[in-house]
Amino acid sequence: MIQRLPFQYPGTADDVLRLRDLVREALAAIDFPTNREMHVLNLACGRADESGALAAALAPGRIAYYLGIDLRPDAIAEARKRWQLPGGIVDFRCGDAAAIGQMKELPPFDFIFIRHQNYWHDPAAWDRLLGNALAALSPGGLLACTSYFDREHQLLTAALQTRHAEILWNIRHLRSRPLADAPGKSVDRHLAIFRNPISR
Repeated sequence: MIQRLPFQYPGTADDVLRLRDLVREALAAIDFPTNREMHVLNLACGRADESGALAAALAPGRIAYYLGIDLRPDAIAEARKRWQLPGGIVDFRCGDAAAIGQMKELPPFDFIFIRHQNYWHDPAAWDRLLGNALAALSPGGLLACTSYFDREHQLLTAALQTRHAEILWNIRHLRSRPLADAPGKSVDRHLAIFRNPISR
């Protein structure tokens, strides 16, 4: 993944490096095979600042197809300008990430990522999104999610376990950057990784 546009906000570059290390450590610990070609989906991706970090964490695997979906046209436009995927397809779409179940042309995904989910904001929409995400996984594929807050992370993990997703990794990131405008909030404060038993 080639970054063609600098990040918009100070601190982002260091945040995504920490995220890269966190995801890489988790994938190694759960023995996720990365020495292959993969399809990656980034849901509610915003500006998709983490795209390069995810590609690096999945190495030596090669991303053949990378799709990011978000409702905000300005964020998607910025992501399109920033990222290029030599030898593969990178696609950023403006749309409802909770509606991926209706996008029938999509391939099964080996790795689905949701950064800073906000389940608490609209549980019904997030239930649809999570259900569709699990259904979009390839056999053995993983769903990885990070959270800003402790409580919203608990809500997310409970929602996925209600759907019988198997939790493979769930940690509080001790090096996450605290945000001064919100006590108890930090960048990628938690990381959890799930597998859909049905897709195994």
